Amino acid sequence: MHEDHAVKEAYAKQLLERYSDWLSRVESVDPQEIEAVAVEIDEVFSADVGQLHKELLGKISALRDKVSEMMWMSEHMKILHDLSHIFAKTFEEDKILWKAFELVSRVMRTDAFFIAFFDEGDSEIRIPISIDDGVNYGPLVIPYGQALISRVIETKQTIHIRTMKGEPSEPEMIRWGSPEIDTNTCIFVPLMLGNQIKGVISAQSYLEFAYKKEHEELLKMIGFQVASAIETARLYDRMYQMSFQDELTGLANYRAFHRDLEQLLGEEDSAVALIMLDSDSLKSVNDLYGHHAGDELIRRIAQAMRTVADKKENAYRYAGDEFMLLCPQASMKEAEEKVRAIRDFLRLHPLLQDNCCIPIGVSVGIARFPDDSNTADGLKRAADEALYRSKRRGKNCTTVYATG
Repeated sequence: MHEDHAVKEAYAKQLLERYSDWLSRVESVDPQEIEAVAVEIDEVFSADVGQLHKELLGKISALRDKVSEMMWMSEHMKILHDLSHIFAKTFEEDKILWKAFELVSRVMRTDAFFIAFFDEGDSEIRIPISIDDGVNYGPLVIPYGQALISRVIETKQTIHIRTMKGEPSEPEMIRWGSPEIDTNTCIFVPLMLGNQIKGVISAQSYLEFAYKKEHEELLKMIGFQVASAIETARLYDRMYQMSFQDELTGLANYRAFHRDLEQLLGEEDSAVALIMLDSDSLKSVNDLYGHHAGDELIRRIAQAMRTVADKKENAYRYAGDEFMLLCPQASMKEAEEKVRAIRDFLRLHPLLQDNCCIPIGVSVGIARFPDDSNTADGLKRAADEALYRSKRRGKNCTTVYATG
């Protein structure tokens, strides 16, 4: 009898030590280990004592779940904070998408992961990032109307597949990526901005039953941040591109001119002819017919330059009625032929205003890199000097800088 009491006392001491150890690392305690102890207790203690231990085990298990949830939520909130911080500093779509994948991977299995985009009315779904077993198989394009992605877009509802057993095959399921192993748990969450759907974000695992409801909520919040960041990045890109475009004519502007000229002159064995062109009659047209006619004159010159420029040449409205044409690798003779083509176009397309035919005359200066200057500023000054000489010679003529 004493021996039995000693065994129980020793076992009780072991249990206390085990409970103490569990409490010191409660978030990592294995639930199966708790269940195993509960079974042992029934074999060692009386029903009353065993019940007390089981109640304690239940509290440890509940504490484990609560601490795990709190730690998961803490990491969850840190991810959202990190995403906001990162997205505020970058307007590059690739970086936004990859960082979303990295941060999602911190709190849930992402053996496979993708983000898809869709614009209403499109016939295709674009998938710029698609990770499978660490490899990016994107960008991909799939037809709209097929696969679970299309269903999520149509319904704006999350799809959570906990196991692939019994799930539909093609065409409902479209697979790509690693051919060695397939995913068994998949979450497909709509990317929403207000009531507008922008695409789908998906996390997938090789394991069955890998995700909980909390993972769906996390993807929804991350998906919203991704969609917002991508919209902001695209708006920034549009605004950035607009900053290089002239609003009246649609030609590139002076910012684009300086950017492109520096780039061209930096190329190996570069040679560039610069044609600088200025209207001879803008002021008189504005005075006689109004500024709307002057705007039409500017647009007509822009149309002439756009028509004459080939694929490797770029036309610019530099300022007011001053225009530039960059002709890479063009000789002076070729540049002069280009100017004659511009004059021919303007001669065939005069302005018609108040039953009057208004001819459009232009003065032109041409300079060439590196013959006339070996710097961007020097080349522009040379072309400007040639243009000034054309104005002094009576306008509506062309001056080549080297010959004056």
